Amino acid sequence: MRPTILFAAAASLLLAPLAAHAGRLDIAVMQFADKREPADIVAGLGKVDLVKITDSDRTETNVTGLRGGWVVFAQSLGITPGGSFASSTRLTNQRADVAGSLNGSNLSVKISILEGVKVGLRKFTENSYEGSGSVAGGVPQLISIRQTKNKTQTSIKGRTTITHMNFTTIIAARYTP
Repeated sequence: MRPTILFAAAASLLLAPLAAHAGRLDIAVMQFADKREPADIVAGLGKVDLVKITDSDRTETNVTGLRGGWVVFAQSLGITPGGSFASSTRLTNQRADVAGSLNGSNLSVKISILEGVKVGLRKFTENSYEGSGSVAGGVPQLISIRQTKNKTQTSIKGRTTITHMNFTTIIAARYTP
């Protein structure tokens, strides 16, 4: 056998595991207790490292567009571009399922978080977050934004108070080849 053919065969065997994990996808779901402008969030994402600001339950940053948020979910996945991916994570009484695809620089993702609550019989609440967008450029990108208004009514000693709240929920992602 020729040395060049032997070398090519050995190189293909060594590089095969590297092709299986061609890149890393960092993804996070964050929630803010007020209405946020998408332009401020996009500008803020360009100034931070997504992994560092989501390293706790709160967003750890001084960037105006991202300050004061809660980290609902954050994960890093090894994925290959041009295909689909799926992951399941369990932490205490929560389970998070991530499924999606990366075609070129376009990411499509769905995150389902199932939480068990011990109230009488075991009950579950499920929240789903999904979005799609471009993850080109190697910086965190805004994939999805959902703004909701909530109204709660409380009565204390015959006096009723109505409270209006705004929430902004985003999915941010970064793909590093």
